[in-house]
Amino acid sequence: MSDRYAVLASTIEIKDITNDELNGVILHKLKDNDESFHKLMLIADDSESISDGDEYVPMDNEDIGWLGYYIGNNTQLQELRFYTAIDNVDNESFYKEISRNKSIREISFWQISINGKLLRMLTPFFKNNCNLVEVTFYECDIEGDMLSVAIGNCNKSMRRIEMFNNGIRDGQLVDTITALRMHPQLEVLDLHSMSIGRNEYTVLSSLLSCSAQLKILNLQDNNIDDEGVEYLVNALTNVKTLQKLDLCSNRSITIKGWKKVAALLEGPDSKLKMLRTYGNSIENDEALVFAEALTNNSTLKTFNIEHGNSITDWAPFSKLLCDTSSPNKTYLSNHTLQDIGNVNLPNDIKTNLKLNTSANKDWVAMRKILRNHPRFDMKPFFEWEFKVLPIMVNWFAKATLCPLSYVDGTSTTNRKKFSAIYEFIREFPMLYVEPMTRQELAEYSAMEMLLRGSEMQHTSILEEIQRCKTNALRRL
Repeated sequence: MSDRYAVLASTIEIKDITNDELNGVILHKLKDNDESFHKLMLIADDSESISDGDEYVPMDNEDIGWLGYYIGNNTQLQELRFYTAIDNVDNESFYKEISRNKSIREISFWQISINGKLLRMLTPFFKNNCNLVEVTFYECDIEGDMLSVAIGNCNKSMRRIEMFNNGIRDGQLVDTITALRMHPQLEVLDLHSMSIGRNEYTVLSSLLSCSAQLKILNLQDNNIDDEGVEYLVNALTNVKTLQKLDLCSNRSITIKGWKKVAALLEGPDSKLKMLRTYGNSIENDEALVFAEALTNNSTLKTFNIEHGNSITDWAPFSKLLCDTSSPNKTYLSNHTLQDIGNVNLPNDIKTNLKLNTSANKDWVAMRKILRNHPRFDMKPFFEWEFKVLPIMVNWFAKATLCPLSYVDGTSTTNRKKFSAIYEFIREFPMLYVEPMTRQELAEYSAMEMLLRGSEMQHTSILEEIQRCKTNALRRL
């Protein structure tokens, strides 16, 4: 059949292939290799139009065959979406033709029935396209046992697999997850609402243990329990690249399981930037576990814990974001976390989360210190004598340079600076003035003895030395 299209391609006109105007426009773009045409969506009819300009409604065998031929020849198309299955009589020609395409990077199937025959016809496309990086199945009814075969035959360039709420037979997901081991470059694995049970998370943990580049793992709404969490966390401990983990709506996880998840945040090699846990049975005890786990974490920015859980005590997170027990504890607080939800949070948490959005963490720390410590207790620094004074003055100088959105204002900062200096100077005689003054008196006395032993008259100089000694004695 492909030879037939090749023979006729130079003479056939688009109007001879289809009478549909929009279909004709798309066929022209495919035929002409239009550099601006990157996405094609196949829909059942015009009433299901999703956007303008890139939907194609398959009409008949001839129409479908030529569509496949032009897709097969095209080098600009990057995304192909199926909102309808190509199940006409000539569908085999269509799938055979598109298997020649090497430019499509993303292929997806949305709310359609996919039988084993269709997957078998798609297998050559999966196998031949070395640029294919993403495959999505969204709310599809998948029949037969060819899904794992098709996924396993995908070129090793695969980076992203998404499966959302698909209907598949028992055991097929296990086979599919097992087949994913053929894709060591996998970066995104989305198994949203896929009814993961013991068999599935057993093979999933095995997959994760050898995933060297996984960045995103979505296990939302899968009824995972504590046993499943233990399997998964043990595997994820070895995944040094993971940046986003979604465990929303897994209400069977108890505090035992959440402690395992929290342990991921304490690891020195953790790269997690986002952890999603909304819609679970998380209460105050679990919130405390997470707050403590985040004490020394400097990577997690988003932690969706507030919405859909039952937390009433936010004090652990207030302390996590800004420990006001001392300026040093404030400085060592978490300046990375930026989002835990914004609906029912105390104002101080909202304020500190907003402050943490600044990229300059030194300014964030300064802002929190200046806001929460109206005066500084300088006594811990007295043992350093005057060595600490330049450091302190320099710190305040930097604080006055912060944007006004991050500090209370230059005048307030200066008042706190002068207050700290005054407190230091007030204790000065005890730690610095007295020993320095006695050293000064000793130097004056030595100079006086030297001058009196001289044959020359130094009356005026001796009088000046005596006056300086008197002034020094007044300071003691």
